[in-house]
Formats: sequence, structure tokens, C-alpha cells
Amino acid sequence: MSFTESIYGVLFEPAATLRDLAENKPYGRALLIFLAVTLLSLIFEQALMVYNDSETLKILPANAVWMFNILGALLSVLLLLVISGLLSLISEIIYGKFNAGGIMVALCYASIPGILGPPVHYALSLAGVEWLGAILALLVMVWVLVLQVIAVRESLQVTTGQAILILVLPGLFSLILLTALVVTVLLGVNI
Repeated sequence: MSFTESIYGVLFEPAATLRDLAENKPYGRALLIFLAVTLLSLIFEQALMVYNDSETLKILPANAVWMFNILGALLSVLLLLVISGLLSLISEIIYGKFNAGGIMVALCYASIPGILGPPVHYALSLAGVEWLGAILALLVMVWVLVLQVIAVRESLQVTTGQAILILVLPGLFSLILLTALVVTVLLGVNI
């Protein structure tokens, strides 16, 4: 599948395309797409902060902001790799299905619509209708979340409900762990 075919497929035929990408695993192209989407999003988010006259930009020197953006992009890639392995491990434990590489590739391609959110938000902010830009950026985020569910479903060949469970479990476990930690600290303080 060519580069343009895969992008078209993710946007208009996501299930079949993400299944094919998860099977063939074009790692280099997938990571390049994810990094490009992340960097372009960071650039437009910084432009939006400049336009809105953000206090954060006044405190930090310009070079530090760019270093934080590059560090954020690298951490996003690292988080992608960790999440892919974690989701695959959860799937193997619960359903006996393992495909960490396929999940990683499919999640990278699922991020493609995310490239639309920040530029649209920025353009509509310049046009004076920032609220519309925020709504459209939120809709793009929902589109990416739906594609992520499809990506996990197709790469592991599970049902949609199982894919949602696999995606929700790490956050749910973290929430339970954080709640237990807070309760433990609060009870320790009161003693």
C-alpha cells in the first residue's frame, strides 16, 4: 500500500486500512507520520499561544519554548511505544492476543486527522471565532479517538467493546492507584 493510499484509507476506509497496516507494519513510515503530526500540532499550538498573548511565553525565553516542544515530541514517541506495548500486554493477558508492533503502527496512522485540529483552531482564532475553532478541534480529537479504537480492534482482531476495554484499562488502573495513594497520604496525615 502506497503512502497516499494509506492516508486516504485511514480517512475514508479506516477499518480495512488499519487492519492491513497492522499486519504489514511499516514502522518507519508510521513513526515519521506520528512525528510529523506531533510537531506540526506543537507549532500551531505555540502560534495560538502567541496569538492569545500567553503568560507562559512571557516567562520563558523563546529558545526554551522550542526545546520544550522538541522534548514534548520525543516524549510523545516514547509514550506511544510504551502505550503500544502496554495495550498489547493487556490484550494478551485478557484475550490471548498480542501485536504490539501492529498496535503501534495503527495508532500512528490513527493520529493523521489530528493534524487538522490545531491549524483550524488557529485559523478560526485569527478570524475572530475562536469558539468555533475550539469546537472543531474537539471534533477532530473525537475523530482521532474513534480511529484509535478501530486501530486497536483491527490490529488485535477483537470486538469494538473489547478494544474500548483494552484502551480504558490503563487509565482506570492509574485512577484507582492515584486514588489509593491520595487516601493513604490523607489518612497518614490525619494520624
